[in-house]
Amino acid sequence: MSKLLLLSLLITGLCTQSIGRPNGTAFNERLKDYTGKAYDIRPQGKVIVYLFLSPECPLCKNYAPIVQKLSEKYKTVQFYGIISGRTFTKGQVGAYVKDYNLTFPVLMDTDKEVANSLRATVTPEALLVGSDGKEYYRGLIDDWITGLGTKRAKTTQLYLDQSIQNLVAGVPTISKTTPIGCLISNY
Repeated sequence: MSKLLLLSLLITGLCTQSIGRPNGTAFNERLKDYTGKAYDIRPQGKVIVYLFLSPECPLCKNYAPIVQKLSEKYKTVQFYGIISGRTFTKGQVGAYVKDYNLTFPVLMDTDKEVANSLRATVTPEALLVGSDGKEYYRGLIDDWITGLGTKRAKTTQLYLDQSIQNLVAGVPTISKTTPIGCLISNY
């Protein structure tokens, strides 16, 4: 009996650490981009950055070139932009991708399964997941934004970049900041 209980506790602990099943719920593991191409977004042994984005959010427009440069800097890391809710059409998402020359997949989470499962609340919000499926960073891309409508003259902390750099270098740290941005649409 005690072995069964111990095994059950170990399995439960592993599931809560795994990003594919946070809070015991699974999200849709396949999302499509604006062209209809499907992507399996589970970690599957690779480092992933999930970026919750919105084509209309001014912050997402400002950060698009920054996250594109990060995706080019860290070629071994898979970046996924995720547009959650039913607010935006495929055409709007495609225009956002083209306007900002985004080369990483930008996917549509129309039923908000991924956003809800990963507990994303605003755009832009970044989530870094290691090849082991564990969450290593969640929150702001950097410290440029200090509040809605307020920003620093110059960025001083590169939260996402530093977290990726640490994880890729084999010295992962787990950290979190509170994201600031546009609320993810409920439609």
